[in-house]
Amino acid sequence: MSKKQPNRLAKLIDHQAFAGSALPQTLADNMRLYLQATTEVKELLVDCLPEEILNNCWVVGVSTEQLILSVGSMTAANHIRYLQNAYLQVLTEQSITFKQLKQIRVVVANIPTHNNYSKSSEALSASLSKPRKAHENQALSQNTKRTISQAAEHVTTNKNLKNALLRLINS
Repeated sequence: MSKKQPNRLAKLIDHQAFAGSALPQTLADNMRLYLQATTEVKELLVDCLPEEILNNCWVVGVSTEQLILSVGSMTAANHIRYLQNAYLQVLTEQSITFKQLKQIRVVVANIPTHNNYSKSSEALSASLSKPRKAHENQALSQNTKRTISQAAEHVTTNKNLKNALLRLINS
């Protein structure tokens, strides 16, 4: 019986799933919870928040009394903080999930954008930072080694690539 091969056109996540790699259950559960909360928040605040803020707004933490939102810019964070009471009122009145909510915290995620300003600031930060030397690389975690090993054994058909991956995890 031949070993089943994954679809070569499949996404990387499909190849990893085929190789037996998966998120830990608690992480997968938290991710699902945050995605559901994000969807609900976006549906409730669609008429309140500007579209550019709404598109880059994600729930990154939620409890019965606190909602933590991640946004892409300081301007968006300030906007939400300024109108926090209005948004709290909308969420508590229109959602069972957020009925007991008392506070919205906002964090700014460093999301790279594709405009000239970000490219010039990236070039500036790259020129100011020290170049990394090869001996400064960190060792691979056990989970990363296991994932690479499974990919080498079950996903890769190129023998040279397979040998290179196995050498990588053994070094």
